[in-house]
Formats: sequence, structure tokens, C-alpha cells
Amino acid sequence: MSLLLIENRGAVRTVTLNRPDKKNAVNEPLAAELADALATAAVDRSVKVVVLAGKGSVFCAGADVSVFLEIGRTGKGPEAFVQIHEHLRAFPKPLIAGVHGLAVGMGVTLLPHFDMVYASESARFHLPFAQLGLVVEYGSSFTLPRLIGRQRANELALRGKPISADTAAEWGLVTRVFPDAMFHEEVYGIAQDVAALPTGAIQRSKSLLQSGEQSSLGQAIERENAALEECYGSEENVKAVEAFLGRKGASRS
Repeated sequence: MSLLLIENRGAVRTVTLNRPDKKNAVNEPLAAELADALATAAVDRSVKVVVLAGKGSVFCAGADVSVFLEIGRTGKGPEAFVQIHEHLRAFPKPLIAGVHGLAVGMGVTLLPHFDMVYASESARFHLPFAQLGLVVEYGSSFTLPRLIGRQRANELALRGKPISADTAAEWGLVTRVFPDAMFHEEVYGIAQDVAALPTGAIQRSKSLLQSGEQSSLGQAIERENAALEECYGSEENVKAVEAFLGRKGASRS
């Protein structure tokens, strides 16, 4: 059985974690398959947006116990597992997480590396690291305070209690929350909206927003100006402007 389910709907590719019997806990084979799936989607010109989801009632229960056993035995984690956040962050196209159900451990700490995160109303987010005598991972000591604020990150990490989808959205961990019955179609609709826009502009914008997280204002402006110089007058820019003006003119007639 494949550890990932891959479905294409137009230019949107959905990659689904497929270990429902293990609550989609991530082991080394699953991490390796996910890295390969992202690498394949990155070079596939028919794919404009990727959505990551979980099979069944749990988005991701965190790390599989086999990973902890290997770390205890060897002193280090398996390579694909350790580097999974790097593959997510390096992915050049819009990357969306669709959290339906419970997200635990790395199912939460990886979320800041996505471009957008959507949750079903029944979703829950849980960081149990302190309860297990562990600490946060995947750069979340950097990403979470910047994303949701230091005090909220402290409550999430130090209290060790799950938070609801509504609380996650209020804090900024989640972009939006949708009713369970409409969740998948709502997320797909947003992914379609993004996929319909000019590819080059979308990927450049993603790169600028990502690098801007760790830049000064001056550095951000310099990168934006350099990217705009490449965009102005490009074939993509001209076609998009002509299409926009055509729609505007049609709306006036």
C-alpha cells in the first residue's frame, strides 16, 4: 500500500498521508515518499498548487514510535524525517495544508512551513512535547512566536493541551476554518483560485513573502524591486494585463 495518495484535479495536486491505521504518524518511509512527491510536483508544469491532507479522521498524529526508537538507538533521526521541513520550505509552488481532525506534534510544528493552512471546524492542534520530556522541533521556536506571538506559542508548547480550530485561527496558526461537511471543497476552491493566476507572479510572490520573514524592510524592498524588473513587460505580465483590461472593458459595456 502506498503511504501517499495522489490526486490531480486540474492544476491542483492533492497529496494525502495514507496511514489511517497509524493515524497518519510519520515514519521514515512516509517522509521519504513525501520528499519525492514534492520533488516531482516541483518540476511538473501541469501542477500549479499542492494541497497536503490526511486520510481518515486524523490529519497527522506526529512522529511514528519507530522514529523515536531509532533516535534512541543511533542518537540521530533518519535523514528524510529530519529534513522534512526543508523539503516543505524549499517547494517553489503554493503549498496548502488541509487539516481535518487532530494534528499532533510535527503535524503542528510543520504547519508554519506551508503557505496557507486551512482547518475543519472539528480540527484540534496539540503539542505534547513537554509532557514527553521533549522540546519543540523543525524551527518552531523561531516560527511559532513570529506567527502567533511568543505568549501564545508558550501556552501551546508549555501547557501541552489541545487548542480548537477556532482558537488556532484567532491566534494565526490557521488561515481560515470551514465546516466539516464543506471543508475539502472549500480548500480545493481556494487552491483553484491560486492555480488560475499567472504562475511566474505567484511563485515570485511566494518567494518574496518567504524571504521577507527574515529580512529588514530595506532588504525586502530591494528583492521586490529586482523581481518587479523581471516581471514588467514579460509575456506573462502583458497577457495578464490584456486579460484584465478585457474583463474591465466587458464589465462597462
